[in-house]
Amino acid sequence: MLNNKNKKNMPIVLNRDLTEKETWEIIKPVCRELYELVNEGNIQFVSGMHNVSDGTYKINLKSNRLHFASRGLKDSIGDIEYNHGKIRIGLRSNGIPANVFVDLT
Repeated sequence: MLNNKNKKNMPIVLNRDLTEKETWEIIKPVCRELYELVNEGNIQFVSGMHNVSDGTYKINLKSNRLHFASRGLKDSIGDIEYNHGKIRIGLRSNGIPANVFVDLT
């Protein structure tokens, strides 16, 4: 059991769920055809979370087609990892650091 002294030293992690609209606003700068992909059912929002304590975002999508590209000074694709039908894309979109997890199955 934690006493009050130990509780003071524990970092506070605040996570906030993202709405679908918030998620699309984060991804839009690096996904050229986002609204076409959404309207055609090629990409679907699953969930999103903002870690308030470190400023990062975690976005989960289901997709059968993607087109990401860094286009501005505040946009960059960091790293991409593929494993068993799932992709993790580390990126900065309009200066916002995010990990996008895509289920391709």
